[in-house]
Amino acid sequence: MRCSLPPHKETLTFSTYDDYESHYLKTHVNRCSECGNNFPTRHILNIHIEENHDPLILARRDRGEKTFSCFVEGCDRKCSTAQKRRRHLIDKHMYPRNYNFFIVNDGIDKQNSLLRNSNHGHHRRLSLQSPQQMPLEGRLRNRKTSISTTSPTTNAKAEVAKFEPGAAGGVDDEVDVLTSSLSALRFVPTSVTKRLGSERR
Repeated sequence: MRCSLPPHKETLTFSTYDDYESHYLKTHVNRCSECGNNFPTRHILNIHIEENHDPLILARRDRGEKTFSCFVEGCDRKCSTAQKRRRHLIDKHMYPRNYNFFIVNDGIDKQNSLLRNSNHGHHRRLSLQSPQQMPLEGRLRNRKTSISTTSPTTNAKAEVAKFEPGAAGGVDDEVDVLTSSLSALRFVPTSVTKRLGSERR
């Protein structure tokens, strides 16, 4: 099989039909004629054209109208900013937080996943290298709980210390640390527990 479709400058040859079909789907379907970027679905391509190449949509956005369409086909929600759309996709449609929400601008060329890896730096990531950046360290740091006598942050730090960065296990170790950190949290405030205790007496 041969492919001489643009944007290739020379003809490409494929040994099997499956290789050709994979190439065709990746390179020649849902491609923007303006910028040449390829998109995973026709719906995402249409959103890309609206947000990047349609002057009427840009004028409506300048007037303050909601112009950022939801990525999910069938959802008519429009948001006023890309950040609000991201929040909508995570909250309502259960998109993962590390989804590449810039796919609508950049396309899928030169990418092998719709998820962002940790090197992109567009999002905050839980780091095992610094226990000071653990989620328990913020406003919950000095909070006393009625259920546990030990500090949750101490438990979390001890749990983090078990895992060295780059050690075998990788993702499983991160999940274990996150699970133990969440289990160290106590969701019943001390004031509620004290009030319940005094009412029982």
